[in-house]
Amino acid sequence: MKDISVIIVTYKTDPDVLRQCFMSLAAARDVSIETLVIDNAGEDKVAPFVKDIVPDAIVTVNKENRGFAAAVNQGLRQATGRYYLLLNPDTVIAPDALKKMVDHLDQDQEVGIASSIIRYPDGTHQESIRRFPGLLDQLAILFKLPHVFRKVGVVDKYMMRDVDPFKTQDVDSIMGAFMFIRPELTKKIGLLDERYFIWFEEVDYCKMAVDAGFKVRQYGDVEIIHHKGHSFNKVATIRKQKWIRTSLRKYMKKHHGVFVWALLWALTPIFILLAYGAAQIKKS
Repeated sequence: MKDISVIIVTYKTDPDVLRQCFMSLAAARDVSIETLVIDNAGEDKVAPFVKDIVPDAIVTVNKENRGFAAAVNQGLRQATGRYYLLLNPDTVIAPDALKKMVDHLDQDQEVGIASSIIRYPDGTHQESIRRFPGLLDQLAILFKLPHVFRKVGVVDKYMMRDVDPFKTQDVDSIMGAFMFIRPELTKKIGLLDERYFIWFEEVDYCKMAVDAGFKVRQYGDVEIIHHKGHSFNKVATIRKQKWIRTSLRKYMKKHHGVFVWALLWALTPIFILLAYGAAQIKKS
């Protein structure tokens, strides 16, 4: 049995970025890896590209974009490792990062989901830990208050800006770019919810894990590089905003009830106008 089943979902990822990811994966030390690649862009060229770097990789090419959660689940159903790792294709990992994570998880049996410190390619810190979303902080974001005010208390709390972001700590949720999952967790709560096309699926899974009694932990002695949003930078801002609103409504209905879901639906026309305005400002 391999130490880690690494599941990578690709969608029109730049070859240079993808190569960096797989080269760093191939350079990982002191761990055995099973590599599972799910391509959501239906590109036949992905398999030979990946196998040129990782010859034993298992590549699945979807004829259509099934969304992130569904593609991850395809990988999870094939995975046979002691731990599962959801890894974005625009990441670069240090040679010792995976071994450190495996050692931590071997010791910390209560941890169901784990991640690390995440940095941008220039070395600056990337905010990747969150408290679970609530109505007030999400309304503040949808009303674009952080675009107007330097500090918005409910948003800062949601983003966990009141804690040291570099220490090992238990959190509510972590970014899905580098997300270790204990197989026992999948046996207890199942796989990711495929009703999410993109966004909030990892938040939902962390919520399910915590509700089932598992810990979600960030380890402060491990770091990775993440370009962030590389594939989705090619998608129009308005379309991305629609995906976010749709996924948020699904999350809120599931975890906060029909009233909150209905309120978000009722306010959607305002959110659309604000998203359009923000997109125009971004273009200018």
